[in-house]
Amino acid sequence: MARDIADVLRIMRLSIGRRNENDPDSNNGTLLQYINDFVSLTMSDDLKVFEQWGTLSFEIDETITDGVYTFPGNDTSTEFVNIGSEAIISLKDPEGSSVSWNRLKIFQDPGEFYGYWGINNTDVLIAGFPTQMLYHGNEFVFRTIPDTTYLVNIYGYKRNPDFATSGTDELPFDHWLRYIAYGAAMDYAADYSIDPQRMQIISKNFAKQRELMLTRTHNQIKISRCLPRF
Repeated sequence: MARDIADVLRIMRLSIGRRNENDPDSNNGTLLQYINDFVSLTMSDDLKVFEQWGTLSFEIDETITDGVYTFPGNDTSTEFVNIGSEAIISLKDPEGSSVSWNRLKIFQDPGEFYGYWGINNTDVLIAGFPTQMLYHGNEFVFRTIPDTTYLVNIYGYKRNPDFATSGTDELPFDHWLRYIAYGAAMDYAADYSIDPQRMQIISKNFAKQRELMLTRTHNQIKISRCLPRF
């Protein structure tokens, strides 16, 4: 049975004790904003579950002579909130097919990255096959700078999109139902200074749902075969 935002709103109202939809402090629009804030701003950082794992794909080429790409930008995406430590980079032939690929190491420490490659030296860099990338702030910096068109695939965790204001959207996964409801209720209760006893109950229920979400991912990891890192 598919669960939707109406189900989340129902559980959220029960948990915060605000069942009057005509109250401007707890109408559907107000509660939906708390749900969207939790899903898009908090959930992606609070949990790292398999359902949020995805691939960010974009092209780089020789027209960017300093190897610096804005993230998010026209060539990248606003969907990703966190990326991993490795990516795949593919050389593309004139017809657009990938003809070779290699691992692209990702740095997030500018000191380590520029300590190896040097800084303020883009005028002497020789273009070639990029082997490393710096992800810092809102930039992707590639070294070596590309000499032709390459396809980059970066693996990481996606930001969840907002739900429609109509409140009729289905949840991506049914088991997110109570985790989202109690998470949004936690934020609402803190902002509206709900009494400590009710706040404690909401917090306890949220902790239980969070543990169940992590247990599901842990069980998926357990049956995955480990790969050697060489």
